[in-house]
Amino acid sequence: MIFYFSGVGNSRWVAQKIAMELGDDTLHFIPDAMLRPQHYELRPDEPLGFVFPCYGWGVPMFVERFIERLDISNVGYLYFVTTCGDDTGQTEELFCKAVARRGWTCSMGYAIQMPESYICLPGFKLDTPVKQQRKYSIAELRIRQIVRLVQARSSQFNTIPGPLKWAKSHIVRPFFNRYLITSRPFTASSACISCGACEKHCPFHCIEMKNTPSADGKAMRPHWRRHKCELCLRCYHSCPVNAIQWTFLTHGKGQYLCTLKSETH
Repeated sequence: MIFYFSGVGNSRWVAQKIAMELGDDTLHFIPDAMLRPQHYELRPDEPLGFVFPCYGWGVPMFVERFIERLDISNVGYLYFVTTCGDDTGQTEELFCKAVARRGWTCSMGYAIQMPESYICLPGFKLDTPVKQQRKYSIAELRIRQIVRLVQARSSQFNTIPGPLKWAKSHIVRPFFNRYLITSRPFTASSACISCGACEKHCPFHCIEMKNTPSADGKAMRPHWRRHKCELCLRCYHSCPVNAIQWTFLTHGKGQYLCTLKSETH
């Protein structure tokens, strides 16, 4: 059984590929599982996996909340895979502590570098097409290694912590979680065509299309519910005309969605 979250599609592709290689047909999208909580029961010796993007050099807050509330039986071999643009800080330690609070032990954890999608601050930008393809190729190799480890029920961690890992995860991350995970800066420019793609694709149902006064009368524009946004940037990257911005800092930085399809070897 695998629980996963993905904003732009990187972690979804990884989760689907791991599931297909393992022959695991129980793949659950975390926001849906949070919306409709139920009891889960693992089969004897069935591994439990979590796949998610690294946010602010740590586990996304909503993933930690989900783990805290997850109603599941027969947890044995447990592992996680986190996707990142560069490095993960102390995500390994944070995840292991989160599951330990439930009385579980994390046996294996891996990080997979995938194309960058976070572009909300200065210095953060999308990868070039060449770099994207290089990351995809390396990701394929790491997924095969992860599958072999899960099949063997091995214990191994390879999470690309990077430099200054403690400072990133324990100083930058709390600031990021408290002040930067917010929908307040989101706006939709006059380029918006009122297609509703942002509302449709928001994993947390944070966006609502509303009539908004404009120079040429009223038009349907997206409005963000502040208490629900997790800053996954799905709305920004999926807008067909790039009308959505998160302050001026995202202007001209381009868009990225993972369109890879999972296929077994």
